[in-house]
Amino acid sequence: MQLLRWMISLVLPTILYAQMFNCNFSPPGLRATCLQFQQFDINARRNIMLRNMQPQPTFFAPGVPDNNQLSPAVPQQSFNPSPYECMDLRCLCPYFRGRMGPGGNCVLPLGGTLIRATRKELRMMSDSERNRLFKAIQQLKNSGEYDRLSDMHRQVGVASGAHSGPSFLPWHREFLKRVEIAIRMVDPSLALPYWDSVLDSYLPDPRDSILWTPLFAGSTDPFGNVVNGPFAEFHTLEGRPNINRRLGSEGRLFTERNLNDIFSQTSIERILAYTAPQQGCPYPANFGALEYAHASVHLWVGGDMKPPVTAANDPIFYFHHSFVDLIFEQWRQTHQNRWAREREFPPDIPQCSNSEHFAHALMRPFNILNINGLSNAYTDHMYSYAQRPTCTMQHDCGSLYLFCSRQNGAPHCVSKIRSNGRCAGYENEDACYQGICIDGFCRSGAFQKMTTAAPQNATPSAQPASSGFISTLGGLIKRNGGQTLPIPTLNAWNGTAGNGSCFNDDPCCSLWALADECPRNIEYMSRYCKRSCGYCKNDLQNRTGCFDRHISCNYWRSQGECSRRRQWMAENCQHSCGWCHITAHQLCRNVARMSRM
Repeated sequence: MQLLRWMISLVLPTILYAQMFNCNFSPPGLRATCLQFQQFDINARRNIMLRNMQPQPTFFAPGVPDNNQLSPAVPQQSFNPSPYECMDLRCLCPYFRGRMGPGGNCVLPLGGTLIRATRKELRMMSDSERNRLFKAIQQLKNSGEYDRLSDMHRQVGVASGAHSGPSFLPWHREFLKRVEIAIRMVDPSLALPYWDSVLDSYLPDPRDSILWTPLFAGSTDPFGNVVNGPFAEFHTLEGRPNINRRLGSEGRLFTERNLNDIFSQTSIERILAYTAPQQGCPYPANFGALEYAHASVHLWVGGDMKPPVTAANDPIFYFHHSFVDLIFEQWRQTHQNRWAREREFPPDIPQCSNSEHFAHALMRPFNILNINGLSNAYTDHMYSYAQRPTCTMQHDCGSLYLFCSRQNGAPHCVSKIRSNGRCAGYENEDACYQGICIDGFCRSGAFQKMTTAAPQNATPSAQPASSGFISTLGGLIKRNGGQTLPIPTLNAWNGTAGNGSCFNDDPCCSLWALADECPRNIEYMSRYCKRSCGYCKNDLQNRTGCFDRHISCNYWRSQGECSRRRQWMAENCQHSCGWCHITAHQLCRNVARMSRM
């Protein structure tokens, strides 16, 4: 078996490469990305084949004490609910120590209501919002939760459904939802912002954007190490003391042309695209796909952002992918009705993508299917997008860090430029942050706005006419919308601590542990009776009687889980499910019998 596995690992890539599209025919600048996507696909196909060769483990639950002829059904999988699985605010509310009030609102302990997150462009956040966001990310980094989440992307980045195919967008949508929940567990008034790199693409040198200064993402030393700003001391998963960036060495930022090309597509196969097709795939390689355009931005930032295994070291990764998700959502809202948004998925064609990208494949490492990543619940309940920054002849962009360019077409927002940065072409506009454009560079001084009135026949427009930009989606939350919550100091659920996620999956576990089943039936007990066998600890480890072990038992009961997930609920939500008037032996026996029906 080992020899066969070795041969597959050695020979299979060569066979698969021969079946791939020839990346030498890629458009200029995309050959490296094409080869990277193909390598990810080959890695995934090899791993799938090796997994299929593995003997499937067989688990048998011990017999019920005093009745060994009866044993409960083996759960399909261990259940370990956390806030990250939530798809609505009712589910999240208990983790914030909130309570459901009138109208179904979640009232937080310090006042205010937990509301759907509003994702704004990073430079449209107030200084207070932005500083709180950075502090929240720093707190997650210090606790280890940032690294734990980033490692999820690292573990599946080069051999799964996360890249190189149709599930790229749904996978990252679910991943970002979890990161945003982690941020909101620190400060529920926050949301995960997006980085609209189109705003930087207009500049003579986008490396001079205000984004790459200590106020935002930080700047680098000559070796590319981020040495100031909120992420200056972020060690990487690989153990390096600093995040690394190589701005502008290769790749390119998003442009309005990119967005127009994407918004003009009409079929789902052009959006959830096959980006690593083999010969025989009826869909040709789509180099205009959103996955390709997004990868080019990764290359432009460079350093840690370049390869997927290190990209999530840099928080700019999350802001970039939030913008990718905004583009995806705008396409959905423009081209699909609610029914189609949840059901349209490219066909499962082995010549077009590996099976990790199939609609009903498991979205590893999450406990959902790829097609579940298209649910309307994400934007119905969890988050929405504020409109992209816009301006008119009469109104600026609404941010100190953006300016409205009113030349070369209709008015459009552009990122402010750092001190000493290049500003050629913007001498007559307020392009420099706390400065003025002199001889093509930003120098100290105060910009004097022109007092000449705008032409009376000027027609406000969102973007340069030359770009042919499709207007921002109607119905997105307006710039200043949403309720302001008090700055919190939450004693929220801590999913990183062992005592917050240690549960048994069956009410018989404690009885089995007393009968020494932990060492006798390691395969089953180590998987489904972790708490009773001491593989982890819970705050309520030694408590007896009828009570709820999980913070969300009332919510799970309201969702009908007392019946659907009877074994887990009987063990961890006994009080909420109303099973208090029977002994532990009776509960074990009754649930075992019901699990076989």
